[in-house]
Amino acid sequence: MKWTKQEDDVIRKLYPIMGTKVKLHLENRTIDSIEHRARRLQVKFIPTGEGPAGFLDIESSGLQGDFNYMYSWAIKTANKNEMYYSIISSDEMRNGVLDKRVVQELVNALQNYKRIYTYYGTRFDIPFARARALYHKIEFIPYGVIEHRDLYYLARRVLRIHRNRLESVADLLGIKGKTHLNPRIWVMANCGNEQALQYILKHNIKDVEVLEQVYKKLQPYEAKTRRYI
Repeated sequence: MKWTKQEDDVIRKLYPIMGTKVKLHLENRTIDSIEHRARRLQVKFIPTGEGPAGFLDIESSGLQGDFNYMYSWAIKTANKNEMYYSIISSDEMRNGVLDKRVVQELVNALQNYKRIYTYYGTRFDIPFARARALYHKIEFIPYGVIEHRDLYYLARRVLRIHRNRLESVADLLGIKGKTHLNPRIWVMANCGNEQALQYILKHNIKDVEVLEQVYKKLQPYEAKTRRYI
């Protein structure tokens, strides 16, 4: 389908700011076609990392994106009483749909942010979410659109403690609220128990609240090196 002048004008005006999120204004175009057209028009998107920031954590049935699936995710907007989250239902677990809706809602929510903070997200949360998106044939966030800062590596660089887990860092900094997970709850969640799933979601939400507090304590030591989702 031939590109119209109006579509090209949208690319020229909004792509430098929004990148592939300009698809919101070009519903009939795929992300691949938008990127190709931007190159043809010599329009570049240069992410700055400035803008809304969020703290992300996911919970899953295991550690491998091909064998396991996502139970829930939560994102807290920095410096705001604003939380986005999603949780799998027992029906979705039973009928084989699994985490398709949950993953799609995560991809949608990520598009509200220019910078995302995680704890060990470089090795788990981000690649796991990407694997599940690809499994369900969902377009994940293209590289370079959202800046990613992993507080695990910040804590490991500036602190010397017995364990580099978020719970240990929070304890050192006097931050309360990190909940413990009983393995029995995980087993019940695997069976689709709604109470167990809701407990996991509450744990998930509390983790991102604690993560933001940890960041505020460690922010003075943060390196400005940019990496992306």
